Amino acid sequence: MTTTPRTHRRAALALLAALTLVIGGCGSDDSGQDTGDQPLDAGGPTTSLPAPSTPDLPQAFAGVDQTDPEQVMLAAATTLFSYTPADEPNQLAAAKRAQPLFDERYYADNAASFIALAPITGNQWQDWAQAGARVIAVAAIGGDDHPADQSGRVSRVVTVTQTATTPDGKTLGTNTFAAYFTATKLGVWRINAVAVR
Repeated sequence: MTTTPRTHRRAALALLAALTLVIGGCGSDDSGQDTGDQPLDAGGPTTSLPAPSTPDLPQAFAGVDQTDPEQVMLAAATTLFSYTPADEPNQLAAAKRAQPLFDERYYADNAASFIALAPITGNQWQDWAQAGARVIAVAAIGGDDHPADQSGRVSRVVTVTQTATTPDGKTLGTNTFAAYFTATKLGVWRINAVAVR
């Protein structure tokens, strides 16, 4: 095969174009940063990605640290066992307010049973409703034995004290009981079991 000056010129131009592309790729990007030493699959300068954001909760839970299982349990217990019987037909309204702190599947499977979770009779609820009472729950982690903590599962006994008061501040009575909470780590902690005994 014979080569001509024209063939040599084409080869030289192709080589020059290839060199231009290689040299041009070793410069800097539009931001002025040197990217010549970046690996081809790095997609630009190496940076650490931010941790996944913590899910937003309703304003009522604004101060709850979702990375602390005990805080999540206490917030859930306080909400789950506080009522306004004059405005709510039963305990399910409180369960609905506490829902954001529960594992979605557990809540969906057990929501209907929350109507009978606390030891409150229908007559007690009616008395509170007629008196226009508000029932406020205060929760505390109890000192009772509990299963050993695991990296993704924590159980506690929570002592709950409900106090019913009339609109003028008169105390109608108190009710104290133990609630057994378990939380699982789903990125953040969520309640996946609760029982009252």
